[in-house]
Amino acid sequence: MSSWRSVLPTLGLVSLLLGVLSPRVEAQDDWLRDSWREVIAASTFEEPLAVASQERPHSVSGSVHARLDQPFADLAEALGSPAAWCQVLLLHLNVKACFHDSAGDEAALTLFVGRQRHEPLADAERLDLRWRVVAAGPIYLEMVLEGDRGPYGTRAFRLQLRAVPDLDGASLVQLRYSLVYGMTARLALRGYFAFGGRDRVGFSEAPGEEAPGHLVGGMRGMIERNVMRFYLALVAHLETLTLPEAERPEAALLRWFALTEHYPEQLREIDRAAYLEMKRRELARQHP
Repeated sequence: MSSWRSVLPTLGLVSLLLGVLSPRVEAQDDWLRDSWREVIAASTFEEPLAVASQERPHSVSGSVHARLDQPFADLAEALGSPAAWCQVLLLHLNVKACFHDSAGDEAALTLFVGRQRHEPLADAERLDLRWRVVAAGPIYLEMVLEGDRGPYGTRAFRLQLRAVPDLDGASLVQLRYSLVYGMTARLALRGYFAFGGRDRVGFSEAPGEEAPGHLVGGMRGMIERNVMRFYLALVAHLETLTLPEAERPEAALLRWFALTEHYPEQLREIDRAAYLEMKRRELARQHP
């Protein structure tokens, strides 16, 4: 982990006020960088990546910490618009469409969530989300997608990205996905876990006396699978930005599916041909 140590760039003393605040900002950024490195270093993944989750009586959250090769400034620019986030979100199996109606630091996104097959938008669930840039500076980035109503009867949908620069032109990121569920959602999920989702697992090790290597299931497994899908969608989007614009959507689909195949136990739901056929039709619907 010592190889990941870095010295933060000194901010110019534009004024006495900035001269007072800059060390505090740098100290906070340094603390984030060090703590995220520790999380990643303690992970069992063979790449600089860690997945975790937390379940409370009526809420669940999952997070990914990772080190990406993209320079921090490039990452911030690539994800700095609602259009970019629609492109990212649409790679997810269950996202059927994503539309946005404004730009800038805040925007409204309309998301449609449905089954893992092509279906009319009238049969999907509409989610109205707010996208906003919380902070965007030379050493820290934070963006949030949130809505009062989440998928399938859940509430307080929230997808948060935070990032800081790292050594060698790389970036450290944290992606966190959380939601709140009431009785209706709890009953629906109980039915899912009793049948189709009974043997589905996440990425982190289950607590307690289980045998070593036993992975979390239930709500924690579900949130970990989904936050990982969103994270891999970010990666696929970033890795295909250097291609000609007309080639990017198809390349991002192919890349996302290939990335998920690294984790078949958790993420394999449908085969490659079915995924591509479904997503090509959904992409066409984005730009009728």
